[in-house]
Amino acid sequence: MPSQSQTKNLETAVYISEIYASEFRCFGQTTPLEINLSPGLNILVGPNDAGKSAIIDAARYVLWTRGDDYVRPDEHDFHVSADGVRASDFIVRCTFDNLSADEEARFLEWCTNENGTLRLHVCMRAARRISPGGGNIISSQHRAGAAGEGLPLDGELREYLKATYLKPLRDAEREMRAGRRSRLSRILGAMPTMGLQNKPATPGADATLHDILMLADMAVRENPAVVGVANSVNTNFLDKLSFVDDRLVATLDLGAGGSFDQILERFELYLNAKPGTGRVQRGLGYNNLLFMAAELLLLQSHPDQVPFLLIEEPEAHLHPQHQTLFMEVLAARAAKPVDARGDSHQQVQVLLTTHSPQLAAGADLETMTMIVNHRAFPLGANHTRLDEDDYEFLRRFLDATKANLFFARALIVVEGDGEHLLLPAIAEKLGRPLSRHGVSIVNVGHRGLFRYSRILQRKVGSAIPVPVALIPDRDIPPAEAKGLVGDRKTENELDKEETAARMKTLRRDVGDPVDAFIADSWTLEFDLALQPDLAESVLQAVQLAKTSSRRPAWITKIKTKASETYAVWKAAGLSDIEIAVKIYQPVHDKEASKAEVAEHLAAILRKRTDTPEQMRDRLPPYLVHAIDYVTGGYVPGALAITPEPDAEDVGDAGMEDAAEAEVSCSRFCL
Repeated sequence: MPSQSQTKNLETAVYISEIYASEFRCFGQTTPLEINLSPGLNILVGPNDAGKSAIIDAARYVLWTRGDDYVRPDEHDFHVSADGVRASDFIVRCTFDNLSADEEARFLEWCTNENGTLRLHVCMRAARRISPGGGNIISSQHRAGAAGEGLPLDGELREYLKATYLKPLRDAEREMRAGRRSRLSRILGAMPTMGLQNKPATPGADATLHDILMLADMAVRENPAVVGVANSVNTNFLDKLSFVDDRLVATLDLGAGGSFDQILERFELYLNAKPGTGRVQRGLGYNNLLFMAAELLLLQSHPDQVPFLLIEEPEAHLHPQHQTLFMEVLAARAAKPVDARGDSHQQVQVLLTTHSPQLAAGADLETMTMIVNHRAFPLGANHTRLDEDDYEFLRRFLDATKANLFFARALIVVEGDGEHLLLPAIAEKLGRPLSRHGVSIVNVGHRGLFRYSRILQRKVGSAIPVPVALIPDRDIPPAEAKGLVGDRKTENELDKEETAARMKTLRRDVGDPVDAFIADSWTLEFDLALQPDLAESVLQAVQLAKTSSRRPAWITKIKTKASETYAVWKAAGLSDIEIAVKIYQPVHDKEASKAEVAEHLAAILRKRTDTPEQMRDRLPPYLVHAIDYVTGGYVPGALAITPEPDAEDVGDAGMEDAAEAEVSCSRFCL
């Protein structure tokens, strides 16, 4: 167990509370970077080119790194405005809070007193000037103060604030291999336990690494084979190549007499093979884990420095299960210093970027910040429209398939497999393929439709500019379907107030950037069957879903039979809605699954020859509007948040009993 003083030191660890950047990379003077960080885990998610790497580099430029990476600004770090003018100056700032009494005393002259609290602002200011001979002259300086107006940073403070940085797509095997200025040698050289190993041991003490290598070097030099090779080189060649007064003599050994750094450069770190086998080449993922473990060890071994870890895309080369394991280890290191069991550890502050839905799904939502269009949107409870129980719900149900919402340019949230499978095909027929527009589909499976959309809605401030289209079923059967639904109320049995209450419930969370596109009648499949120019295709898909055969001849026969049946219904004078009920009956009675119907219908639609303009007229309007909305029709700020429905407004919404009301609420109100 740690002593009281050690625990106190852990509990008062300094951390970076804010990162600010103006005129740096994608962050202009009117749209600067302003991001608040927590003392533990901070995860940046969002689409490509949103600004995540620029945030990591902002911290690197200000603090430098323990890997002694050569970091200095160049002309590409200066912001380019919309009219193509490159800035001539930029500023990047990291603010440190929660300084201990010792840190306040050590770095008092660099601290700023703000309302009785000492804060440490560390700034890098860079300037770009055009040289007389062309090109750019870049200068930079590191100073304290909120605007970089304070004292320059000295060596002790600079060393104290250095961050540990894991770059993306790292070559872990090369980094851990022996060689000049290898990353492993620098890690070993920075380990406190190596400090006394570079000199001979004191009398009576255990041999140091220096002693061991010197003895090994001597034994190598005295080896007969080595002596023979050295003598042959000297006698046969060097003697003949030497001047009389400048004789050349070579020694063959391990080179332990050189500097300690040269000794460390001979070390390698590699994963053991299975028992009974020699050393083997391990995969990129395992080597990547080994490298990250070494870096975390270095960070842990310097409790006298700020424990700040920068990681870009730790998922590189890792399969999903190892991504989950790595995140668990990282979250444990970033947790509060004293856990429920009383175990103490140094809390590491982590700033991490990722494009992995697996990592995002395994993380606490409150640790995440979405970076969209070069703006930061924290997802903590103080910022989103999620309620406390929403966060609990999402901890249970936000899996990797749903976590792609954090990386999309636009989002469609659906209730089931049918919509999930059909919408991409429908969008293609409209000439607006979802993949080309960066649109992700999140299938919530009838659970918490609105809980997921509220992640992207803000309590205050600007909305996250990621349009979200909700596509719920209306779930109001037409009068013609009474024979199918039995005691359930149909459209003609609901009064206007009940219908209005249900619609209000379905639109209860509409608000920037979320809009709801509700089925025109009953369900997606029924509404498609209701369209005269699509009904025959839907009937074919339903009949194909009733059979497990995939033989081409049998499929052709079923489609032909379906077309004949449809022609008979039309000849008999059945209305469009009566035909739609007949088409939908096998789906309602579970004779054909919605997923299989959607799969077959998507294939049929893709083979049809409709033009985008024709398909736009033939589809249910709400589907067309939903796809238009997420593929270019979103106008930021156009949607106001719809007030929560009153209890009396919702009522039983025309439902037959309380049990059905509960089912409907679980689908629409969560």
